Amino acid sequence: MATSDPLHIAFVWHMHQPYYRSSRRAPFDMPWARLHALKDYLDMIEMLEGYPDLHQTFNLVPSLVEQLETYASGDFVDVYWEQTLKPAAELEPSERAFVVERMCEQPAHPRARSYPRYLELARKREAQASQNWEACAAAFTLDEIRDLQIWFNLAWFDPKYLEQSPLSGLVRRGSHFSEEDKGAIAAVQRDILSRTLPAYKQAAARGQIEISTSPYFHPILPLLINSDSARVAAADVLLPRSRFAHPEDALEQLQRGVAKHVATFAQRPQGVWCSEQAVGEDVIPLLVQCGFEWTISDETVLSRSLSGVIRPQASRHLAVSGGGSPSVLLSPEALYRPYRLERHNASLSIIFRDHTLSDLIGFAYGSWDSREAAGDLIKRLRQIRAEVIRGASSPRGSATAREIPLVTIALDGENAWEYYSRDGRDFLQYLYEGLSADSGFRCVTVSEHLRHSPASRRLDWLHTGSWIGGDLRTWIGDPAHGVAWDLLREIRDTLSPATATATSNESQYSAMEEAWQHILVAEGSDWFWWFGEHHHTELDAVWDSGFRRHLEEVYRLLGKSLPVDLLLPIIGDTSARLPVPPKGMISPLIDGVVGLSGDGSADEWANAGSLAPIPSSTMQRAGATAISEVRFGWGTEQLYVLVVPELPSALAGLEIQIETATPFTKEGACFVALLGEAGVVRTECKLCSEAVHSEAAAAAQGAVGAWKEVVELSLPVPGANGSAGSSDGAGETRLVVRIGRDGIVEHVFHSARHGCQGWVTS
Repeated sequence: MATSDPLHIAFVWHMHQPYYRSSRRAPFDMPWARLHALKDYLDMIEMLEGYPDLHQTFNLVPSLVEQLETYASGDFVDVYWEQTLKPAAELEPSERAFVVERMCEQPAHPRARSYPRYLELARKREAQASQNWEACAAAFTLDEIRDLQIWFNLAWFDPKYLEQSPLSGLVRRGSHFSEEDKGAIAAVQRDILSRTLPAYKQAAARGQIEISTSPYFHPILPLLINSDSARVAAADVLLPRSRFAHPEDALEQLQRGVAKHVATFAQRPQGVWCSEQAVGEDVIPLLVQCGFEWTISDETVLSRSLSGVIRPQASRHLAVSGGGSPSVLLSPEALYRPYRLERHNASLSIIFRDHTLSDLIGFAYGSWDSREAAGDLIKRLRQIRAEVIRGASSPRGSATAREIPLVTIALDGENAWEYYSRDGRDFLQYLYEGLSADSGFRCVTVSEHLRHSPASRRLDWLHTGSWIGGDLRTWIGDPAHGVAWDLLREIRDTLSPATATATSNESQYSAMEEAWQHILVAEGSDWFWWFGEHHHTELDAVWDSGFRRHLEEVYRLLGKSLPVDLLLPIIGDTSARLPVPPKGMISPLIDGVVGLSGDGSADEWANAGSLAPIPSSTMQRAGATAISEVRFGWGTEQLYVLVVPELPSALAGLEIQIETATPFTKEGACFVALLGEAGVVRTECKLCSEAVHSEAAAAAQGAVGAWKEVVELSLPVPGANGSAGSSDGAGETRLVVRIGRDGIVEHVFHSARHGCQGWVTS
């Protein structure tokens, strides 16, 4: 590099949100794709328009693109938006609870702190949060509920729009909003959503940006190809019980991503950002097969690919928190260049991001003064330029003196701005002004750099790892990870032969296509991110149930009964009540009243065990039947279940579903008890296996139930023989009891014990 040459800088912004729909026809369960569009996606492009000489690369994950297209069409149902638009006076108690719990920031969050009224409401929510959410919401006035509906959405808009009419008027007023004010928010939102994707297409057409893509639903490619590959970077990582190995899924995720990109932007993507920058030797052939010219990863991956042979330059970086730190600090000559991955007569280029510079923007600069933060980054870039010029002029560097070094700064283009002043607008403005004014820098797209200075150095081995610590521990290795991978593998392996035979008729083919869609969504990285022990959110239970719901749909579409494990939570709750096994055999009288045992010496349920409740879902319906406990016990080939309500008068119309599974078959029977008037209980038996069809059907004839003060059920379970009372856990028949009405489950109780390998799924 000559002293007159500008240093090439590639900003690569990764735009990604999980797939927030249970199917393409279902509502958006989470609003984050919509809300990030209001403050990030369009804003990042509009800011660049003022600096035409600055070129950048934007990575748009296809599943996000699909969601943005749906929002832009106007034909969508978003649960949070529906709860916004509904007049506050018409909200049911459960809906008011949803608004208070889900549609209010924590007081410490900048979106709440920035607006006095929003902060007031957030503090009130915090003060009342020790109650259940309906009681908490009851403490809010009608005006306060409406103000929350408005502020939850209003605070997400980019400052540019909050400073313009009509939103500026709402911000100034601050409180006592009207229902008509929601229309102003809807109009601005509609405008932003409609312009977002066209803005990217236009910027790409004028050559200012390059748009790259990712695997469609953002899976971790090395783990789809072979889950054992996690041990390349971490030999001690805990693997699932059975290996997940479907390279064909990884290829399809990539191919679908390319197809979506072409359909949306009318050109093939040249580059691919593998989800979480997770790459490895097994990934390279798939990228080549899809025709990609370049990919990207982190310098930790490069340092491990080079096996540490590059001498560290400790003076190059300052410590930065977040995302881990490089295992080896590479020399500028090693890091600031593209590499060539040549395998089997094919090749593509790979670049590696500067870990520290990227993490400074992602995790550190948000707490700085915006001008000082931008100045610090520009100062660091000038130091890098000076270093690479010195390196090029040395005897060792003379062979590559004509190459232009490339500094890659790559990170999340959405969440990075959460804690910046004015959503990062000031920081980016100061940064872009400084870069534009300095002739020593040239901001380029990745493909522009590769055309100007192609990769000349080969990388003979590509380490399997991600941007986080150079390994894959974030998505595999914790107990919950293992459960999730095993659940996914079991139904994924079941689907393969079913798909092959599903083309005999159109309706069956359609069902298999829908089932396959659910598998692809469940392979996404975001589920496994939240299943890790180090990542938690108030919505852990929502993520948990969402993942299992996709797998449940696959079983439903295949006409198979659900395995009991799938009905239990994946994410454990150490504070939750644990199940207690029975102390011995029982023989209660099924009359709807808890009485004495046959010999009159004790409570007839005294030897029964108790099932553990799964915390109820956030948006529990108003008037849901309160259940104090569910107990169970065994007789000779009989299962007894006791349901104790808080108010016996609320029992009529209740639906109780009891699923059993034995450890050897993992299948059993599913009994359903419908509580009619005057203590009448109607029971039926659904099948969990065609192999036990006749036996289970015959057993259903012996089911007996009654309710009065409590619900008592006697259910024939052939071969049980009291095995659930065993103390070692190895011989248990597992139980799941689901209670609700009108087809909606309100409570789930289960017998799985935390910490029992092979039985516990929570």
